[in-house]
Amino acid sequence: MSEAAGWDALSRLEQRALIKLFGGGSLRRETPAVVELLRAQALVDESYALSMAGLFALTLAMRREQELARSRAARRSMPVRPL
Repeated sequence: MSEAAGWDALSRLEQRALIKLFGGGSLRRETPAVVELLRAQALVDESYALSMAGLFALTLAMRREQELARSRAARRSMPVRPL
C-alpha cells in the first residue's frame, strides 16, 4: 500500500491531528480514540509527537496536492486552439 493511499485511508479527524502536529501543535484536546489509532498505526510516537512514518505520509500527501494544484494551474494557462 502506498503512503498516499494510507493518508486517504485516515479519517478526517486523524488527518487533522497529524496536520496539527506538523504545524507545531499538540494532541492535548484530541479525542483519545483518534490518538490511540494514530499510535497503533505508528504515525505518532510514545510521546505523542509526529513520528517519522507520520511525517513521511503527511509529506507525500502534501506533495501530491501540490502536484495536482500545479497541473490544474497549467491546464488553465494553456491557450485554446481555434478550430
